[in-house]
Amino acid sequence: MRHHGVYVANLAVLAGNKTLLKGVSFDLPTGSFTAIIGASGCGKSTLLKTLAGLIAPSSGAVFLAGNPVQTLKEEFPLAVGYLPQFGAFHPDLTVEENLNNAVALRLPSTVSSEVKANWLNHIIQLARLDSFLRQPYKTLSGGQMRRMALAEELIGDPAFLLLDELTSGLDAFSDREMMQWLRDLAHEHSKTVVLVTHATYHLEYCDSILFLHQGRLIRYGSLESLLQTHEVSSITDLYEIYQTRTVELSESEVVEILPAEPALLKTAKPPSGWSQFATLLCRQAELFWRDKGQIWLHLALIITFPALVAVFAYNGLPQVRQLTLSLESNILKTLAEQLLYLKESFHAASLVSGLAMFQVILLTLIGANNGAREIAKERNVLTKELNAGLSPFAYVTTKFLQLLVLCAIQAFWMAWFVKVLCGFPGSLFAQFGVLFATTLAMSTTCLAISAYAPTPERASLLAIYLVGFQLPLSGAALSLPDWLSVICRPFIAAYWGWSGYLRTFESTRHYDIVKQSRDIFIAPYELSFSVLGVHVAVALFLTWYFVGRTRS
Repeated sequence: MRHHGVYVANLAVLAGNKTLLKGVSFDLPTGSFTAIIGASGCGKSTLLKTLAGLIAPSSGAVFLAGNPVQTLKEEFPLAVGYLPQFGAFHPDLTVEENLNNAVALRLPSTVSSEVKANWLNHIIQLARLDSFLRQPYKTLSGGQMRRMALAEELIGDPAFLLLDELTSGLDAFSDREMMQWLRDLAHEHSKTVVLVTHATYHLEYCDSILFLHQGRLIRYGSLESLLQTHEVSSITDLYEIYQTRTVELSESEVVEILPAEPALLKTAKPPSGWSQFATLLCRQAELFWRDKGQIWLHLALIITFPALVAVFAYNGLPQVRQLTLSLESNILKTLAEQLLYLKESFHAASLVSGLAMFQVILLTLIGANNGAREIAKERNVLTKELNAGLSPFAYVTTKFLQLLVLCAIQAFWMAWFVKVLCGFPGSLFAQFGVLFATTLAMSTTCLAISAYAPTPERASLLAIYLVGFQLPLSGAALSLPDWLSVICRPFIAAYWGWSGYLRTFESTRHYDIVKQSRDIFIAPYELSFSVLGVHVAVALFLTWYFVGRTRS
């Protein structure tokens, strides 16, 4: 038997000990428009997500065009268009910019630019978006946002459109207009459209209706047959039967899972990761320049943080520069100088060590600002694009390149400013290198946190905690037990940045006074730089892993 539409047999979905769906079976033909209705909590959205391959069935089978849904999603992610209740777009980009990005990220590079432009124009006309193409997404009305979200899903020309509450919140006229449009999409363009809805006053446009109650499929068929079977005149009356009266549900009939014959679908695979990377990079640059608040924050941190170091160093560093231990012919003068050195070295050592650590801590704070919200703030957009075939590698690489540029600017300005105003000896290039590695290590670590955290607020909080632990666990300010140092230091970027920075003037008095007055291991420059490099590599791997998990 051929199943080129949606075929579901004996579907069950469990969440722990709770049954969300049980014994659901139905068969929807290609090019049909179906609504899923039922009271809140009956399993409508769960069923739709299962059809979209976002939730794995506990038992039973789901076939789309004769293909197991997971297989179809993996091989042809554009064949299934899933639209949640609320669309996800970058709010500062215009409708046209968002759609152009969607075309570049979804349509294969083998399609010519002319064909892509014509196809996008067709979608714009179909969705009637031409009147507000140049408006930022954040200025659209609810109905306009829904039309735009549906237009984006149509870009990949999916054979299946699965829509969750697309008509929610619309007035009666807009609801009818949307229902007519969905019916025309199904009938005139041979798309199988399934809509979850609470609005019940325009269900006559649907070819069939799936009525769910407590995770069971009560009946599916036309609106007329559904009402006749229950001997009611409206859907409201039907709801009343199951909500206010005790209705005993019979066990669902077990349906034989028939062998499926896969159909040839008119769909394509998304472009390669490298092709997507170019689009993502341009979009990232555009988003960065449009976020004026974040730009001003970056500038404020770059300017004020090195100035803070200079302020704290202003009175103390001249004393450090004047310290000498050269042997004089006058023994009494040499002894007097040594006594003066012993008196002032403790203060000088604290100042040099403190200023080095102060730079590092400020740069870790800047790094946290660089990465903590970067992915979490666009979680919904990322999830949508991953389900449409976005390459996690291309996405993470784009974010990494942005951090690379930001960290280079931030670390160089800190290194140069402090060296010029404070007069620290040593190689500017070496100091920039270790400060850059420290900033990048914290930025990428917080990027991984951002990829893991469900919200920007949670990501920012975790990043603040991480920065807060840098100073006490580095051992540079407070002495730690040896066993705790061995455990903590490999994970504390500030320690390696501090050690590497001090090592850049290893042959000078500045380093000597710190080494002589502090009982702490100062790691060699090469080791510090290497460990920070490992931090970056591990953080990028975790970011890629967490981004990949976002797909589900």
